[in-house]
Amino acid sequence: MDEEMLEAHVAFEVEAWTTSLTDTLSAQLATVFEWLDGVSLGSVFSEGDLDVLLETLLAPDVTTTVLAAHAAACEDGTPLGELVRREDFDRLVTTVAGMNDVQGAILDQITTSEVYADLISHVLFQGIRNYVITESPIARVPGASSLMRMGQNAFDTAAPKLSKGIEKQLTSFVSANLQETLRESRQYLESVAEDVDVDAIADDLYTRNADTALNEIAELVPQETLAEIVAIGQDAFAHLLDTPTFRAAAHYVLDANAARPVGEILAEAGVTVELLVAYLRPWVLRAADDGLMEELIRERLTAFYMHYE
Repeated sequence: MDEEMLEAHVAFEVEAWTTSLTDTLSAQLATVFEWLDGVSLGSVFSEGDLDVLLETLLAPDVTTTVLAAHAAACEDGTPLGELVRREDFDRLVTTVAGMNDVQGAILDQITTSEVYADLISHVLFQGIRNYVITESPIARVPGASSLMRMGQNAFDTAAPKLSKGIEKQLTSFVSANLQETLRESRQYLESVAEDVDVDAIADDLYTRNADTALNEIAELVPQETLAEIVAIGQDAFAHLLDTPTFRAAAHYVLDANAARPVGEILAEAGVTVELLVAYLRPWVLRAADDGLMEELIRERLTAFYMHYE
């Protein structure tokens, strides 16, 4: 084996991956990206490959990252208005305000829930009962209003039949009219939603909060609570990865992009030669400083020279 040639070759490669690293990475990555512009995603990544990936895919543990970001936010006094531009906020509000189907679905969820029905029933019952106590002819009976105000027990003692009769009639009335009341309440909520000046509300919301510091918002959530929220989110995401729905969605995305060049997809994702050079450069230089770079180069070239010895 020609030791002198081997050493010269090793030195040349090390030079290319250290002193000339940026040029080396840029040139090689540019060649790869040019090639990827002519390679479709489906030709290198099949549905079978996707199935294998999904079988091995794990939900990432982002707890440390999220808590670090939260800690940084707790020390950042930047006003929210500098982080969220007004024009972006207005565009979001306009888009959300136009989602009429979503608004209708939300109203359906609210007005058909048992909790909402119980609330309306309670409001009706108490409203009518208070009217009976304060405004109706019964309230004019000497001492009746005072007794009723003192509580149910006092009224039961003074006029048990009258009290029970009133309660029974009120309950029957509320039950008989509840469904109609729920329908009317939904119509009312719809009319309110239609009449609301979304732009005015959004303007007030942004104006009142634009000067609020980021740390004021971040400090509303303790780190312990945030860690628990992240854990719940990760468990939910891990479960989602195992569902047929997620797999079907992943296959749909692959099918929709299978004919597209990989280079085009990477460009849309913001992955460029410059980005990869900036990301890889410190790693390669660290490998060179630790001697790993030369070790790998020497191992590969030694095998080559020994093969042709």
